[in-house]
Amino acid sequence: MDDLSENEVNDSYILKEDKLNLIRTIKKIYNEKFPWADSVLMRCLVKHHYAQVIENMNEEDYKRDITNTDINYLVDENV
Repeated sequence: MDDLSENEVNDSYILKEDKLNLIRTIKKIYNEKFPWADSVLMRCLVKHHYAQVIENMNEEDYKRDITNTDINYLVDENV
């Protein structure tokens, strides 16, 4: 974590496609909730929400989930 500034979160273990999907989902939420927000405010909201999600993620659980190939596990999971 030494390479990160104090405002950055460690998302290095997250797959690029998952990062992009998370950002798209967060942007959709805020675009629907705050359609009046300008691009600067939207960027701040999205970055903050993204950082909160990553900070609250369990790295080991995530890694286990992306390596688990059992489709039934994913279907049975409350997603």
